[in-house]
Amino acid sequence: MKKLIILFLSIVLISCLNNSNKDRTTNSNKVVSFNVTSKNSKLTSKSGQDVSLNEMRTINVTIGEKTLFKNFYFTLENEVEGAFNFFSKNGNLMCTAPRKLSIMSMPPNGQGLNTYKAGENFEINGMTLIKIDSINFVISDINLK
Repeated sequence: MKKLIILFLSIVLISCLNNSNKDRTTNSNKVVSFNVTSKNSKLTSKSGQDVSLNEMRTINVTIGEKTLFKNFYFTLENEVEGAFNFFSKNGNLMCTAPRKLSIMSMPPNGQGLNTYKAGENFEINGMTLIKIDSINFVISDINLK
């Protein structure tokens, strides 16, 4: 009898845990917009820490858009071949690399650059620097719905 009660309680507990996990995934947040910032080459030839905020340009990418910035398209939930295709996954901002690139958390966390090949997906955590060719983009201000 004890074995039967333990088996029954185990089934009920597993069922409750499974339902709890389903609720978390269905109620997960979705990214609806984010900012992309880069140096405005028309205003300055400086680099790195010598570039001031007024020498930077920022765009906002919202869900469903295709935005051209520094000869690259940026999308959110709107896949376009050759673009930085961003999408939500379990409340996190993800990106598909359009070609070989490197990323680094900002401010740097000591882990250095992580390199990705074309077609690979990577997660954007907080403020992230993306280096592609000789251009740097900073992804920030990720907004969830």
